[in-house]
Amino acid sequence: MTSKISKISLLLLMAAGLSLSSCVADAPPRVELAPETVVPEKMGLVFWVDGVDIEAFGSLQKAGKLPNITKYLINRGVTVHGAVASLPTITYANDTSFATGLLPGHHGIVGNKWFDRHSLIFQNYNFIKTYQQVDSDFRATTIYEALADEFTATILAPVRRGATRNIDNWMTAGVSWHFGMQKNVNHLTTARFELIADVANRTGRWPKYIFAYFVTPDTAGHAYGTKAPPYTEMILDIDRQIGHICQSLEKAGILEKTYITLISDHGFVDTPKHFDVAKYFSRKLKIPTISKRYGRDELFEKRVAHFAKARAVVVTGGMRRCCIHIRTGEHWWQRPTEEEIGNFFYAPFCIDGPLNDLPSLLVRQPATDLMMVRLGDNSVRVQNKTGVGVIDRIIRDGKKLYRYRVTKGTDPLGYAPSPKASALMDGEYHDADAWLAATLDTPKPDCVVQLIELNDSPRSGDIVLFAADGWAFGGAEKGGHGGLLNHEIIVPWIWAGPGLPAKSSITAARTVDLMPTMLHLIGRPEAIPAGLDGKSLAERLKRSGQQSAFSDQQKKKLNAER
Repeated sequence: MTSKISKISLLLLMAAGLSLSSCVADAPPRVELAPETVVPEKMGLVFWVDGVDIEAFGSLQKAGKLPNITKYLINRGVTVHGAVASLPTITYANDTSFATGLLPGHHGIVGNKWFDRHSLIFQNYNFIKTYQQVDSDFRATTIYEALADEFTATILAPVRRGATRNIDNWMTAGVSWHFGMQKNVNHLTTARFELIADVANRTGRWPKYIFAYFVTPDTAGHAYGTKAPPYTEMILDIDRQIGHICQSLEKAGILEKTYITLISDHGFVDTPKHFDVAKYFSRKLKIPTISKRYGRDELFEKRVAHFAKARAVVVTGGMRRCCIHIRTGEHWWQRPTEEEIGNFFYAPFCIDGPLNDLPSLLVRQPATDLMMVRLGDNSVRVQNKTGVGVIDRIIRDGKKLYRYRVTKGTDPLGYAPSPKASALMDGEYHDADAWLAATLDTPKPDCVVQLIELNDSPRSGDIVLFAADGWAFGGAEKGGHGGLLNHEIIVPWIWAGPGLPAKSSITAARTVDLMPTMLHLIGRPEAIPAGLDGKSLAERLKRSGQQSAFSDQQKKKLNAER
């Protein structure tokens, strides 16, 4: 009886939420502040738009179909060309990096799903009851905690620990999302600026920092792929919502004091072909495998018994990255060595022949573009069907340096044809900025640095597979992300605000720089935590006008000489 009542109540709540969500107006939010409401001299606003493919974004913007983003951001500020997302290119990994200034290998949220071989927890955030659990799964300081003495607000953000006010939209946005009313989800994020204004009037202060999340391009990309009209429609609608928000902030006298940034977390790849790694392990290789969420709410003894049944844990993410954890000893907390990974042997009579070299077997699969194998704390092997390379890291004079060398066959990262990138493959160690700048135009930008940093987290896996173009690791979705293609890694990123030059640009930055850059711009550089992977781009952004002017002079000179 209780179960029936609960279901009926849930249906009534869903119906109420659906009724509310269907009434959301596609219009500028009402942002009217009382005279006594204090507005900070410098504020920050992030528009995080999930899953905006850089190629689709660029085409729409050049065609004049993103008028509001062009008006309020591009024409008023600085475009970051070659903005590199954090690896893996998956939502929760990047959202946590936005909030902490740390790469996924250091904050530990290595995807929407992960397995921790020490706590024996397989986490999956893709459920209503779990999507907000992320805040308790990492320990790094968030931007909201760094601004603990300020009024901060989030809208629909998964990571929000420490924010003064969190607006979840669960009843309205959740129901709209469930029933495919994606534009309503966008409109609700816009409408919540009215709630922020109401709270500001009641408390007497406007937020120092607002983080607003638009999820729908990601939803449409998975369901339809990037070439289908629904994906384009979501980007166009978000442009409209950003216009509504900026128009209201401008009318309220807030816009000119606000540093606004639009950022995304990954691009998209259409995935007509699918290879289910978990099924391959359990059915073809006959390896006892676990690939589902388990353990967060269970006693440790039950977790030990549950995972003791398996020799492999397979974790997919974004459908184009797959982490494989293997157990070669008695306990999961014992990480296998390079030799143990290479000699992993369990089923001598599996369909594909004797399993005496699991990495080689996996890299031969058509779905695999690149495989990373952990060699130790400071070394990983990268491998494709034609070659093998090794990435090494050292610390010299307190600074991390990286080396990449091809050890067999052709270069698996595809850097050899690039003069800039190949120049760094000289057997010497080079810093992170040099690798970023040199590899932006290659098939796999920034992988030397970010893959070895990702390896720092034990949640990353002993073997990590990245999918080939057109492939996904399991599922039946038409689009995916998480791989290493250039347009999965390079994302749109634009800044606008007081003191930033209009219609200017900078080149080469990591989106993990968001947190320290925002804190610097809004006048709180002292709040930037020590030891971040990200660094402030504030001075580069402010100088970008001078660089753009110099670049224009160079172009004029070259044209005159011609």
